Parts: sequence; structure tokens; C-alpha cells
Amino acid sequence: MIFILIFLFLFSKFFFTLGSQDLVGKKIISNVDITEPKFAINSDKQKIFVTAKEGNFINETEILLKNNVLFKSNNFTIETDNVIFDRKKQTAKSNTDSLFKSEKTKISSEGFNIYDNGKKIKFFGNAVVTLK
Repeated sequence: MIFILIFLFLFSKFFFTLGSQDLVGKKIISNVDITEPKFAINSDKQKIFVTAKEGNFINETEILLKNNVLFKSNNFTIETDNVIFDRKKQTAKSNTDSLFKSEKTKISSEGFNIYDNGKKIKFFGNAVVTLK
């Protein structure tokens, strides 16, 4: 009997709390400037598409991309969590664990730098290269 009374009390608290919330009047404030940003690095030989879950403006040209950042071209992909992407210079730099994958190569590193309009990639820190 006591168990049933406690259950009814908790259920009524939950039910009335749900009904009293005004979802239209509430505004959820987020510290994210862009949700699901998409960019591209255009080089002479290839196009590298850049996607992420979140982004924050650092200044007029630089954006901090966060959560599931993916660089994808016809030749490779790079996965990481945080990247500073420069839209004007067409560069990207990360100091977080990264995974580079191509047809016969995998590189795990502690970061990378894409520069020269996507023509060059430099890997930082301890890196493990796996060739197939």
C-alpha cells in the first residue's frame, strides 16, 4: 500500500511538472554559433569537404569546429574532435587525436595541419602508420 502511494505521488509530480512547462515561451540558450557546419577546402587537384556537429566563430575567418569533425575527399578521410578551420586561407589545424584513412593507409596521430589549400597535410605528435 505504501509503495502504491509513493508511486502515485511521484507519478503525479512528474505529470504536473510536464504539463506546467511552457515550451513555446522557453528559449534554450546554447554556446554554439553554428550547428552542423559544412565547408570545403578547394585545391587544384581535389575538394575536401569538412563537416562537424558544432562550430564557434573565433574571428572573421577562423571557426572552431567541434564534435565528430570529418574531412572527406575522393582520396581520404580524417576524423577528429576539435579543429580550427580558416575559411580565407583554406587551412585546418587540430591538436586532438586524429585518424587519417585512405585506400591502403591509416595514420593515427595527436593532431594535424592541412595547409597550402589542402595540398599538404602534416601530422603531429606520436603517430602510428599502418600500410596494407
